[in-house]
Amino acid sequence: MRAKPLSLRLWCTAVLVTMCLAESRPAAAACVPATPEWEAMQSQLITLTRGDGTSVRMSVKLADDVRERAAGFQHICPETVNDTPILFLFSLPTRVAFHMHNVHAPLDIAFIDADGRIVDIQHMEVYATRSNHKANRYYRPAAPITAALETRAGLLATLGVTAGNARIDFATR
Repeated sequence: MRAKPLSLRLWCTAVLVTMCLAESRPAAAACVPATPEWEAMQSQLITLTRGDGTSVRMSVKLADDVRERAAGFQHICPETVNDTPILFLFSLPTRVAFHMHNVHAPLDIAFIDADGRIVDIQHMEVYATRSNHKANRYYRPAAPITAALETRAGLLATLGVTAGNARIDFATR
């Protein structure tokens, strides 16, 4: 009779140890300072012009091919996300959807029309669980765009950039 309670105790202990080890292990989709796609993105200065005519320049990474646009900030550590925005460029006006799968920091995304006007800004949250792909939220512009700017959450508001009252100037490629 004594063997059964001991086995149950050992089993419970094993389960608790496994749970503790699982909590201390890094996530399967751990962050990295850079990916090959991130390294391939060129850097460029852009100008954000607010409605009052004042402007600010910022350095961004350009995601201007399919591979770079698909990768975006996926797997990139929050420190890098905080320091370097990405400007996604599209050759034709498009209605594309963005997601936060494997992104490690909250973002703001500014959707930009063919004239360089910021037509919408949306806040993008990190997924609560990385394993539930069915719960993925997609962020879409209301109209076709030719560019989208992803920045750390809150940066655009701090800079006084708002939808409908700001534009982005950049030289293509």
